[in-house]
This record gives sequence, structure tokens and C-alpha cells, in this order.
Amino acid sequence: MKKLPRILMVNDYPLDKYYNNWKNGLTPSQQLWGKVELDNLNVFEVTILPHEKYKFLNKIGNVFHIQHLDQQIRVLFKLKEIDIIYAPFAAATTKLLLILKLLGIINKPIVAMIHYPLLGSNSKNKIIKYFGRHLVKGFNRLVFISHKIKSENVKAFSPSNDADNKRFVHLNWGAESLFYQGNDLIPIAEKENYAVSVGQTDRDFDTLIEAFKSIDFNLKIYSRPGYVPKVENITDNVQIYTSGVTYKELLEIYKNSRMILICFKMTQQSTLGVTSLLDALAMGKPVVITENDYIDIDVEKERIGFIVPEDDVNAWVIKVKYLLKNPETCLEFGENALKLQKEKYNMEIFGEHLNSVFEELYLNKKF
Repeated sequence: MKKLPRILMVNDYPLDKYYNNWKNGLTPSQQLWGKVELDNLNVFEVTILPHEKYKFLNKIGNVFHIQHLDQQIRVLFKLKEIDIIYAPFAAATTKLLLILKLLGIINKPIVAMIHYPLLGSNSKNKIIKYFGRHLVKGFNRLVFISHKIKSENVKAFSPSNDADNKRFVHLNWGAESLFYQGNDLIPIAEKENYAVSVGQTDRDFDTLIEAFKSIDFNLKIYSRPGYVPKVENITDNVQIYTSGVTYKELLEIYKNSRMILICFKMTQQSTLGVTSLLDALAMGKPVVITENDYIDIDVEKERIGFIVPEDDVNAWVIKVKYLLKNPETCLEFGENALKLQKEKYNMEIFGEHLNSVFEELYLNKKF
């Protein structure tokens, strides 16, 4: 049997745990960034590096601003066994590896998913920008799920030739269709008696709570543990859950909601909100979302929902009330969302295109 080229995955959250959860039907494959789909295509052998083994190494790494030092050192002992390193969240898991590549100590190719501006890309410090530009050269392929983040990084690092431009790749991320199968039914709008908002990173639930003082409809918020609203006199139509729910439980919550509300504060340039948006597409739900130019999906252009400015309570009131008064629009938006997920934003397509990135890199390897 022909031996497949080997990919080793490193990440800033425990992919090994997520993979076990996926195998048990508890979480969708988009949280694994192509591992499942690459396995199905059987072109590469994909292994996940156990997330953490020597905690003391991470403590040492943090002193030197090198996150996940433990993982990166363990990668070094596997270099002879693998062909490509794949880092879905590269900024946190590859700094040491990039430094070693810059010094010529290792030469193993690295494929990185980029979710934020790269080191030094928006810095005015010439030394930091110089250092960042040279570190970035250690990535053999940089994969972006945002056209805007890609274009800004290309511009910042000024690729000087076609080979450099080829290193910057855009892919459409999506939801795992099979995971949501059977849950993407669109109930009759009149029977859905709440809107739902879910999330942890930089969520702005306070704006929603304030908005629903003027909206005669129920709102369910599922936040991170420890979240305490700053809003006083919260109305009875708002329920806040901080104990956490499983992804499977979340699907049932989504299914029985009228709409999905994605409200956040842009603390950095990122695709903040996209995970919840992909859930909305896969569940066939209309959305109202805070404006974020770094998300590729234009919900208004695609007719799946509305975009509101950050911190604008009145805008939330207007858009949510419009959807409540127009159930036929909710239904139309939901159907459009589901269609868009099936045709464009799903893990099957993402996996095929990601596999092509690895194939092109491996077949044309110069390492």
C-alpha cells in the first residue's frame, strides 16, 4: 500500500479533544479546519499533535512571548516523520518554528491559516515590520478566510514576485453539512417565540439587552461563564445563560429561534462573528449582525439578514422589529441562508480546496 504524505497539525486549542468530540457526534468538523475532509479524500495522512504535554515549557515560552512552546518543541522531534506542518491558528503556534526556519536550522514547509493581521503588518516600527516580514517568509502557504485580511497582508508585506503572490491563498470556510442534517428545518415563523444570541469572544450582549427593552419579544443569550451585564433594569423578556451548552443542544436552540443575532465589538481586525454566521446559514435562519468588513459574506447582498453599526441600539431595534413584523421575510432570508451554505460555504468545498493547496505545495516541493 502506497504511503501517503504526512501532515502534522498544531493548534492553539486542543484539536485532539475536538476530534474525539467530532467522532462522537458532539461538534461539527469546521472546528477541525479540514482534518476530517482531508482524511475522507485520502490523499494525505493527517495527524493531530496532542495539545499539551509539558506545561512548564509553555510557562517558559510565555516569558519570551512564544506561545505554545511545548507543542513547537515536540514538533521538532517529529520532523523526520512528517512532510508538512499545518497550523490552523498559526500566530500562536509557530513563532519558534519560524525563527528556526529564518536561521536555516529547519526547512520543513508550513501551511498556516491566518485570521488576523500578521506580525508587523500594521506596525509603524520599522524593526518590527522588518522582523515580521522575514518571519512570514517561513510560511510556504498562507491561507485566509477573509479577502480583506488577505489583501491587507499582501499589501503590507509587498510580495515582490509571482512566487510570493502564490503563497497567499483564499478559501471559503463553511459548516459541516452532515452535522446539521435533520436540524435545518425551518419552522413556521409564528411558532418561534425567541431570538437567540450566542458567543464568547468580544460579544456585545449589553447592546442587545438594551435594545430588547423596546422590543416586545423574547431574547435568549448564551454567553461565556462569568458574564455579568452592565445594563440595569433588565426586562423580563431577556434570559441569560452562562452555564454553557453542547453544540448538539445549541442546534435545538437555534432550530426553535426566530432569528440569530450576532452582536460584537471590533477590538481587532478579524473575522469576529463568522462562526455564528456559519451556524445561521446551516440552520437556515435569518441574521442581524454587527458590521464587520473582514467577513466575506455580505448578509444584505445575499438577502439573508441585516447589518447594523457597532454600538447602535436603535439600529438593532429597527431591524429586529422589521423581521418580527414580516415573517415572510424571515422565511425568505432563512431559505436563502440554507441555499448559500449548501452551494458555497460548507466544509466539503473547503476540504477539497484545502487539499489542492497541500497537493500543489507537495508536488512542487523545493524543500
